[in-house]
Amino acid sequence: MTFTFNGIGTSYYGECDFRPDSSYVTTEWASLFYLPLFPLRSVRLIRQRKGDVNSVAFASKSVILVERIPLHWRQVGMLYGFIGLCAAYVAALNHAPAMLGWSWDAIPAKLAAFIWLPLLSLPYALPLYLRRRARQRVGFSPEALLKTITWLRVKQGFVD
Repeated sequence: MTFTFNGIGTSYYGECDFRPDSSYVTTEWASLFYLPLFPLRSVRLIRQRKGDVNSVAFASKSVILVERIPLHWRQVGMLYGFIGLCAAYVAALNHAPAMLGWSWDAIPAKLAAFIWLPLLSLPYALPLYLRRRARQRVGFSPEALLKTITWLRVKQGFVD
């Protein structure tokens, strides 16, 4: 399981390959200041939102480990690409006004904040929207969840 304190430790980043039992594939990363550095392993999880803890210094997610899988290289590449695109996006937001011949200093501070906040939230909102759309495309099936839970119980020796 992952553990992060003030952004240093290991964390799950990314979600893909959703199934009707609400499980998904994620990759555990070594992270420094909430920035994923290198992948450690990929797993299929079912998230239990009831036991989640989220604060500034400490965050945890309650999950059920369904299975360990080989490192999901497509997801690793997509996360590195997303980090690169975010860096390029912020750099473009910072340098585009100068290229257009105007300055952020010419805009009143409150108006600049009103413009900057939605622009800076776009890289956060876009993955949330895409994940939600992918989950809706797959749908949720209580029967599939029951089948997965039964399979896990048999695999762990809880059922005769």
